[in-house]
Amino acid sequence: MSENGDQGEDHLRRITRAMIVLALLGIVLWGLLRSWTAALVFGIGSLTSLVFWTLHKVLTAWMLTPSKRGRWVYAVLSLGKLALIALVLRGMMGRYPAEALPLATGVILFVAGILLEALRLAFQKPEAMPPD
Repeated sequence: MSENGDQGEDHLRRITRAMIVLALLGIVLWGLLRSWTAALVFGIGSLTSLVFWTLHKVLTAWMLTPSKRGRWVYAVLSLGKLALIALVLRGMMGRYPAEALPLATGVILFVAGILLEALRLAFQKPEAMPPD
């Protein structure tokens, strides 16, 4: 296991890996079970989710600055994450209105990655505390 300072980064990396695996699995499943158009739309939604997650990690790290003004700037920039999702949803629903479900499941992929990490932590054996 890593040091306590790196533990948060380990969780973020595991969530990102889970998202990538779920995205690849979802593309194949949507393609085989529905259509390759649905797979394409799911893939675009998944890519949006990965970009959202990456922006979230970067902006959250930047918000830890000691400068109050800097924190406000990065907090406002965080709204850009929501704008990203809104723009993708609007554009894709105009182009592929019948593929709402694959798009929505792709966009919320980051939630599935977080839930998988939470389940992993829930069933993880607690580490032994060192003696004082």
